Amino acid sequence: MDLIVKGLQKTSPLKIIVLTIVLLPGYSTLKATQMQSDESGVFQVHVSAGAYGRVETIVSFNAPQDLQTGTYTMISNLGKTIPVQVDAANQGWFIIDRLPAGLSAAFTFNPDPNERSAENYISSETGQSTISWSAGNNKVLSFYHKENTPPDVLDERYKRGGYIHPVYSPSGVILTNHLNPEQHSHHAGIWSAWTNTEFDGRTPDFWNVHRNSGRVDIDTLLDNWQGPVHGGFRSRSQFIDLSAEEPVVALNEHWEVRIYSATSDGKVHIFDLEITQTVNTDKPLYLPEYRYGGIGFRGHEDWDDPEKAFFLTSDGLGRDGHGTRARWAHIGGYTEGKLAGIAILGHPANYRFPQTMRISPGEPFFNFAPTQLGDMSIEVGEPYVARYRYVTHDGEPDADLIDRLWLDYAYPPGVTVTE
Repeated sequence: MDLIVKGLQKTSPLKIIVLTIVLLPGYSTLKATQMQSDESGVFQVHVSAGAYGRVETIVSFNAPQDLQTGTYTMISNLGKTIPVQVDAANQGWFIIDRLPAGLSAAFTFNPDPNERSAENYISSETGQSTISWSAGNNKVLSFYHKENTPPDVLDERYKRGGYIHPVYSPSGVILTNHLNPEQHSHHAGIWSAWTNTEFDGRTPDFWNVHRNSGRVDIDTLLDNWQGPVHGGFRSRSQFIDLSAEEPVVALNEHWEVRIYSATSDGKVHIFDLEITQTVNTDKPLYLPEYRYGGIGFRGHEDWDDPEKAFFLTSDGLGRDGHGTRARWAHIGGYTEGKLAGIAILGHPANYRFPQTMRISPGEPFFNFAPTQLGDMSIEVGEPYVARYRYVTHDGEPDADLIDRLWLDYAYPPGVTVTE
């Protein structure tokens, strides 16, 4: 394994020399990469792999000075230029190609904005009801920022927004379903709701809209963006208690979704979902023990046939994984004869991690359900936060790859910034 030793020598106000020594078995070479740059605003980002080897790993850092939102570049200690995306929170994002366990790398940041393109640039297209994102020429997902249009056989109760559908595999196979008149019409791609609840002396069910006691509606699309490293959106929805004399908002929910250009040579698409729920009044929302509720996933209608769909958990279980705890779970199947699937990765910061799972015995439905472990509540002044990473692929699931991607998500590389 190559050993990379880095040093930085400042030689003049206008020049930076990044010195790289590469030690290989039997010989060594000395390489200097000289960059013309205004010293003002230049800083270095040091990345340590830690205990795990990193391959196309998403990395973020807090910039040491205020930067405009946009695209910049960094030069690695080996002279490679990579795009860096800075968001509105002054956080920089980039993707490191490969870094073996135990090693580190240094990158010199160029403070001049650079609209550098990328092979898998994340772009979006806004329609009347949805915003759709693509990585390069490949579709990734769509989000309903306005109400959907249910088929005629479904009534007004099924009009809603604030959920993700469709989700695509890298080759374009659709993995999700919604508004299915045959099975669970209220299931909507990737969506959020609680089922068994207690609020201000009532028991609204925000999941089963046909029971007329509660629902979740999109409130507003806060913003959306594109970029060479990630694209995404932020939105707000409301959990409405319909069991009161007049409808009342029990919860406000904030979504943040990031779709990344990291694709492991085109083998996967990756996106993150983080939700934050806060009570809207001075009353908490109680969540008694129940077998499902939270963030749901509904698979393609072809997967309604149990023979065409299958599950796999991080512990190697299938549908018998229901009620067990896992770091990640996978659901896949055959859509029009094509095999594809999606892995749902839980973050260690999630409440009651590793969370228990609701795996349907015969349908393509999955849900990390922390309420399976007992009562919980969302209290005044105490937001509930849940984080998940989604990985889509074609063909059979690769458990080793999913494990590696989960480690990147759960235990990202160490990052330090020096000016």
